[in-house]
Amino acid sequence: MIVKKLTFVETSPPLALLPFQHHIMHVKYFAVISAFASLLPSALAVAHTVSMTDFKFVPQDITVKSGDTITWINTSGILHTTTSDAPGWNSSVDSGQSSPPIAFQKPGTFNYHCIPHVALGMVGTVTVQ
Repeated sequence: MIVKKLTFVETSPPLALLPFQHHIMHVKYFAVISAFASLLPSALAVAHTVSMTDFKFVPQDITVKSGDTITWINTSGILHTTTSDAPGWNSSVDSGQSSPPIAFQKPGTFNYHCIPHVALGMVGTVTVQ
């Protein structure tokens, strides 16, 4: 993420501003504040982890906030996947490796599973608030 430094210069306002000039000044300040505010959601995002242990996800159900990320870490000795039940994400994770972080933007409940081990009950849920 690239963050540009904003510099504010104090200037003395003219003795008398026309009404439309006040409006223009407010629009300029609003644009600067809006640009800065757009950086906040990603700056406040939290990185979560879910372990792939034996034939289960730990935690099995996780609740995150919009903008947060989850990385799945395979701590078992076999290949696992983290695969959304609906179109979403699908990542194979070798033993001792981790998935790329997956960002969750849209609120809702998202079920997922491990493709080779779904019959063994290796399923989980991500709830995004």
